[in-house]
Amino acid sequence: MSDGLDGSAAPLFEIESPDRLLLNTPVVIALGNAFRLFERTGQDLNNFDVRIAERQKENGEDEDGVDTIGIAFSAKLPPGQKGLGNASRLGRSIMYIASRITGEMLRERGSR
Repeated sequence: MSDGLDGSAAPLFEIESPDRLLLNTPVVIALGNAFRLFERTGQDLNNFDVRIAERQKENGEDEDGVDTIGIAFSAKLPPGQKGLGNASRLGRSIMYIASRITGEMLRERGSR
C-alpha cells in the first residue's frame, strides 16, 4: 500500500475537460526521454501512434516489481493492410518502460 509520497498514488494523467489533459511530471519526463530514444531509430514519427499506459507490479522485472509507465510507439498499418507482430511497411514498433516515480528509462521492448 502506498503512502502517496513516492508518486505512485498520483494518476499518470487527468482529463480536465474535453480539450485539456494534465500529465504528471514523471510522465512528461518519461515521454521526453522516450521521444529522444525513438528519434535515434531514424523512423518517421508520422508513421506511428504513441500510447502511454500504467504498468502495474511487473513481477520483479523492474526495481522489485514496481509500477512503471509504458510508452509505446506503435507502427501504423497502411490502409487496408492487416498485420501481426510489431512491424509494418511504415516502421517497427517500440515500447519504452520508465519509472513511474522519476520518469527514468528502465528498458525498451520491441524491434529496433
